Amino acid sequence: MAHAIEPTDQQLRDACARMARRFRWTDSFETVMQDACRSRLVRIAVSHPSAAGLVPAFAPRQPARRPLPPPLLGLPLFDRKRAAAGERDDE
Repeated sequence: MAHAIEPTDQQLRDACARMARRFRWTDSFETVMQDACRSRLVRIAVSHPSAAGLVPAFAPRQPARRPLPPPLLGLPLFDRKRAAAGERDDE
């Protein structure tokens, strides 16, 4: 069974500070960590930043999209439906 890695004190303090700004917590770090519910939320924010609604600093960026090719103007050069039906131009 895999063992969970215990977050460092600094990671907990950083996550608590981010969540205090976001949720307007006025309590100190020690008071937040004594509260069972909020301390669990802080631990979740440290181990799973995306689950806590916090985007990690190392989040990959979206790759640049290629521009769409220009639309073809005029008649198509090859009619696939006619070819599938067996029609020929020489008939």
